[in-house]
Amino acid sequence: MFANAARDEIGGGAPTTLTSPPDRFLFIVSRGNTKLATYLQGHFAGDTTVQVVVDRRHGERRQQATAVASERRRADRRSRPHVDKELRLTSFAIVTLPDPAVPSSRP
Repeated sequence: MFANAARDEIGGGAPTTLTSPPDRFLFIVSRGNTKLATYLQGHFAGDTTVQVVVDRRHGERRQQATAVASERRRADRRSRPHVDKELRLTSFAIVTLPDPAVPSSRP
């Protein structure tokens, strides 16, 4: 009795469909944990919603402490500082990627 009532309330038991594309995820693995990267690449092989990459960054490019005349960068290139923290703490980070069909607001 309850199952039929619930089904009638949500559309007569019609199958549900995706109204938007599934989220896409980027697994970033620290350079020091290649075993984890290899495992994740094998685990998600064939899954088009997941991409696994090894972190290629080597830290800040400016190594000198000398003052510069003016800062040429408009903003920090690393727009997600929480990713750096996650990589340091757990050796991986998961980032949800934007839908490629939606235009980016970045110039």
